[in-house]
Amino acid sequence: MQRSTAAVVPARPGFSLLELTLVIAIMGVLIAVAAVSLAGAGERSKRRATEMTLTTVKNQIESYHLNYSAYPPDLRTLVTAKFLEDGKLRDGWDKPLVYDPRPAGAHKYVLGSAGENGQLGDEDDVDVWRINQESPGSN
Repeated sequence: MQRSTAAVVPARPGFSLLELTLVIAIMGVLIAVAAVSLAGAGERSKRRATEMTLTTVKNQIESYHLNYSAYPPDLRTLVTAKFLEDGKLRDGWDKPLVYDPRPAGAHKYVLGSAGENGQLGDEDDVDVWRINQESPGSN
C-alpha cells in the first residue's frame, strides 16, 4: 500500500458570502451619502466663483473710474482698456455678467449675475452689493 506524498494544506479561513454582502452594502450606503454631499458642492463652488468674479470686476470698474472719472459704458470697455482679461466677463454658469452703468438706488451702478437659471429678479441672482451681506452659511 502506498501512501500519498501530497502535503495536506490546511484550509485558510475566508469571508463568508454574508460578510461580503454586508461589506458591499455598507460601501454602497457610504458612496450614496458622499454623492449627495458632493452634488451641492458643485453649485456652491459656481456661486462662489461668480462672487469672486463680480468682486474682481467691481474693483476694475472702480479703477477705470479713478483713471477716466467716469464708469465704463459696458464691461467690454474694461477688456479693451486692458483692465480685465476677456474671459472674466462670465459667471460660474458661463453666462454673461449683468452690468448697467446708470445709478440704481443707493448704488453707483448695477453689477451681478442672473444665477443658475439665467433669469433676473429671482432668488438665485448674485448681486455684487450683497455679496458680503449674505449669511456665512449661504456660501
